[in-house]
Amino acid sequence: MIRREGDIEKIKNLGINTEDALQLMLAKIGLTVQNTSKKLAPYMTGKLRQSIGTDFNNIKKWKVVVGSPVAYARKREYENKKNPHTKYYLLRGYTTNRSKIKAIIIKSLQDKLK
Repeated sequence: MIRREGDIEKIKNLGINTEDALQLMLAKIGLTVQNTSKKLAPYMTGKLRQSIGTDFNNIKKWKVVVGSPVAYARKREYENKKNPHTKYYLLRGYTTNRSKIKAIIIKSLQDKLK
């Protein structure tokens, strides 16, 4: 996405509300990944699925962070002998939504540039 500090400054100069529009775009991306990851996560008690969320504080730093504070979340992401088909639920939450994320980015930029 946007990698260099100069790029962010150029986008911010498009208008007063550009930063808000970009943060909204990042929030939409985060929620899209979050919702898919919840569906793909392993399920026993529901605690892991319920805990998956988007860190909206990081969006202000131009980052989208989706994850879970549950202690075993990382272990279930990378290993799950009982249900191996549920491994990489966060990664798959992103990869299965690539085209949707691209559409969100394009629509957000088109709306801002109108």
